[in-house]
Amino acid sequence: MSDDKKRRRIKMALTIIIIVAVSLIFNKILNEWKGFRSIVSIITNAAAPIVMGCIIAFLMNPFLVFFDRLFHTIFEDKLIKNKKKLFKVSRTLSVILTVISFLGIITGVLWMVIPQLYESIEQLVGNLDAYYNNILESIDKLYTKFESFNISADKVKDIVNTVYEKIAEWANKEVLPNLDKIVTNIGSGVMGGLRFIYNFLIGIVASVYIMFNKEYLMSRGKKIIYAIFKTKNANLCMDALDTVNKVFSQYINGKILDSFIIGIITFVVMSIVRMPYSLLISAIVGVTNVIPFFGPIIGAIPCFFIVLIADPIMSIILLVLILMIQQFDGNILGPKILGDAIGLSSFWVLVAVIVGGGIFGFYGMLLGVPVFTCIYLYINRICTIRLKDKDVISKTSDFELLKRIDEETGEPIYKTPEELDMRFRKKTPEEKLAAKQHRLEQKQRNHVIQYPDSVIEQDKLNKIDKEDDASLDADNKRDDKSDNK
Repeated sequence: MSDDKKRRRIKMALTIIIIVAVSLIFNKILNEWKGFRSIVSIITNAAAPIVMGCIIAFLMNPFLVFFDRLFHTIFEDKLIKNKKKLFKVSRTLSVILTVISFLGIITGVLWMVIPQLYESIEQLVGNLDAYYNNILESIDKLYTKFESFNISADKVKDIVNTVYEKIAEWANKEVLPNLDKIVTNIGSGVMGGLRFIYNFLIGIVASVYIMFNKEYLMSRGKKIIYAIFKTKNANLCMDALDTVNKVFSQYINGKILDSFIIGIITFVVMSIVRMPYSLLISAIVGVTNVIPFFGPIIGAIPCFFIVLIADPIMSIILLVLILMIQQFDGNILGPKILGDAIGLSSFWVLVAVIVGGGIFGFYGMLLGVPVFTCIYLYINRICTIRLKDKDVISKTSDFELLKRIDEETGEPIYKTPEELDMRFRKKTPEEKLAAKQHRLEQKQRNHVIQYPDSVIEQDKLNKIDKEDDASLDADNKRDDKSDNK
């Protein structure tokens, strides 16, 4: 190994050690020092409107690009010949129409959903007495069932009293002592909602400035990247940022559109079967559908209990309908809208959602898939570059049937059809003998590698040969047993 490579490896190892040490120290400070956490909280709360503005600008960017192209096509070389003036006029009109479209979509959705949600909740609260009577009727039916099984009323009362005592004990020990915390959490939730509205309104104003100065901000960011890193590393950063932008924009916009369509389909289906609280259920299903994999389950649980109180039979129908709708979404609608934005198998999607949710909660479940996609694509690209530098195969599909790569020529050696079908048929005596010879040669090579100065004696070879004979006999007996079966 050359000195240059050694220095690079030592530098890389030291960098990793420093990063790990700094991360542990920062985590310790974050957990132990309340003052530091309060400072971080103040900074994040202060920057929240700007972050919200960046998110809104990112979501509205497709509208901005569409209107920009439209006005450039209309005004270019016809009404405005000066390029700077054309850009200003086009960008101003594009930003105005983009903000109007964004606010119009939100207003339209709220106008359609909120009155219906209010009616559904009002109906749910107004029918509490009827639901209570239904529960009493169910209890009377249970009494009748118990009597048909010759179970005395005293035993039934004992069971009911036991359940009542458990509930009362839970309420006295868990709910009432923590009532102040519950009220505080409700109050903080209300304040959090008001703070979100404030950040959203300020974020819209910030997004206008971001959209107006999009090219300026991007140029300053590129300048900083190329000033800090070497040209090669800066180019890698630019490629990575371009990939992140494509993955996130396609995934988030596609997922929002997909969830909106699923919400509409759910509402139509629920209205056809006359499901109670159809709009409330559709809103819950549509919102939770933005979470991959677990979103339908999370949305189905509260919907099931809401309908269960009103009509137990319809609650079962609800689960069947939600399952059918989610199958349609996962197999047909989702792939059509998202396309190749994810590029991950179902296993990696599951891993991304579980790990992201475990570390960052709801936002981790929501954004874990695009983040993992970017990491996956980056690792795949680095591996491809390294393999091409070694002048060997680099396509993932080429490794599926790969057995090994020849060390001298670099040519891939693939498994033969006979080797692929080996586990489905019995080995012939010639194949068993060849396998025995291969194991013997492998042991000899391992011995030479481990003890290069020694020579394998004949008695050791005989011992190895006997061990192989014993294993061969065991294989034959096992094959004979399988044949007899």
